[in-house]
Amino acid sequence: MAHSIDIEVDVNGEHIFIIDKRILASYSNRVSELSTKLTGYTKLKFNDFPGGAESFELITRFCYNNGSILITPSNIFLLHCGCTFMEIPILITQTELYLEGIHYLTWSEFINGLKQCQILFSTMSTHPCFQEFLNTLLGNLSLPSSYPSSNSSSFRFSSSDTTPKSSRSETLLDCWKFDDLTFLEIDLFEKVIKSMILLHFEHPRICSFILHYQKSKFFLCSSRRQKCKLLETTINLLSSLNESSFSCRELLDVYGTSLILNMKTPERLKLETFLGSRLDEFRIDDLLVRGKKKQAFDVDLTLRLIKVFLLERRIFGFFPHRAKKVGFLVDLFMIEVAVDPFLKPSKFIALGMALPDFSRESHDRIYHAIDLYLQVHRDFSEDQCSKIWSILDFSKVSTLTSGFLLVRNTNFLPFQKQNKFKTSLFHDFVFHKFPQYVKNTNKKEKPRAKGVLHARRFTQKRSKIIDPCNVKSLPRLCH
Repeated sequence: MAHSIDIEVDVNGEHIFIIDKRILASYSNRVSELSTKLTGYTKLKFNDFPGGAESFELITRFCYNNGSILITPSNIFLLHCGCTFMEIPILITQTELYLEGIHYLTWSEFINGLKQCQILFSTMSTHPCFQEFLNTLLGNLSLPSSYPSSNSSSFRFSSSDTTPKSSRSETLLDCWKFDDLTFLEIDLFEKVIKSMILLHFEHPRICSFILHYQKSKFFLCSSRRQKCKLLETTINLLSSLNESSFSCRELLDVYGTSLILNMKTPERLKLETFLGSRLDEFRIDDLLVRGKKKQAFDVDLTLRLIKVFLLERRIFGFFPHRAKKVGFLVDLFMIEVAVDPFLKPSKFIALGMALPDFSRESHDRIYHAIDLYLQVHRDFSEDQCSKIWSILDFSKVSTLTSGFLLVRNTNFLPFQKQNKFKTSLFHDFVFHKFPQYVKNTNKKEKPRAKGVLHARRFTQKRSKIIDPCNVKSLPRLCH
């Protein structure tokens, strides 16, 4: 063994290679410098070799093949990093020329390139060269066209500035096979997305990639910690895109997953900021999120979303028709939560007063919500009831709705100062809605009293037709 020229190389603790020191030193300046200090059978250990054992094996093949190796998209990045580390000038020159000459990559070549990046990521994630690799991959991908062309049945992408970036990205990402990319680790996936943003790919296409990856990868995660990291990365990446890139329903799906995982508050608040600005696109079911402690639904979440929605008005301007949609939605939500016995009056009042007056043309639904709320909470004091009724604008309550509920609900408006409103409301309700009953009464009788009597009978017979608060509008908790 004294005259042996072999050396034992331990690469990152992954694999041990036994190679001829003279052959390796003839190409590698690093090994050549070390060989002058080493005699006999020697052991070398590399703890930070880029690409690990796979990359080192490519270097040894190059050396044992008289300084020649076939460079392909499947090995270019591993070769380049390996020869740079080993200080092999001739191979460094060859790989650099190859990288400069790359103009087009097929889908399979692109996938192989990403797999090399996956191997290199642990040791080179912060190296500028690694970012260049990603940019090369994304900037030179060529795919079969989905549409026939008169000139050619396929097209290619190039890095030329003459190609519009928007058209490049649109056609590119329309053809992406997202399932082929689930092998990417979360950290590398994040870098790929950021590279796509820097290369000006269209944000809606990037968003499709993000959401598809999140859904596919979620079920492959073995622990809650991994799932939380995946969702946190998804939220942070979505926040880097234009708000018009994703739909409200897609955001709601992500938010629902964050609730299931009980995500940290900062990430959820980012989503709530996006969702609140699009509150007018919600459906009532979207607001019915399980509440904390004993509350049936999360009223605080709805109040936060309303706050974000109103903040958008001050920043970007406001459209009244959007506010009216939100007003209708909040009214339905108030009806749903009104029958919750654990809902505090302050929360109920906050819901009723959260939006500006012009967001509601009618207060009939608020009227109905208050009626339900007071029926459930019969132990309220007169002062509490007064505050609750204060959110109602009587001028926006329809005569039909008011008249019916006044006849039915004896607890309505138990304040002396509102007796005049009650009297005038009955007068309008009877004489405008049931004039035929008033004309047929005895002149000696008070037409008002007779009209009220007939009105009461009429509403009892026809309640299924004219009652705006019938069983169809009952909250889910009552079903």
